[in-house]
Amino acid sequence: MIAELDAINLYEQMSNLTKNEEIRIILLDIARQEKIHVAMFETVLLQTDKEFLKIYGDYALARK
Repeated sequence: MIAELDAINLYEQMSNLTKNEEIRIILLDIARQEKIHVAMFETVLLQTDKEFLKIYGDYALARK
């Protein structure tokens, strides 16, 4: 998951540095795909790791 988050950061930073709109759109699309990967990992954790599910639930409830 860390690698996916790092990739999102990298692609978004690169998109901010380019002046080419076509390249910027491509980089942001790649970043979006990496976000999907993070969501996939998180879904698996929520489905298989009871401790993670509890922490996730406790954190979400605390933010209301």
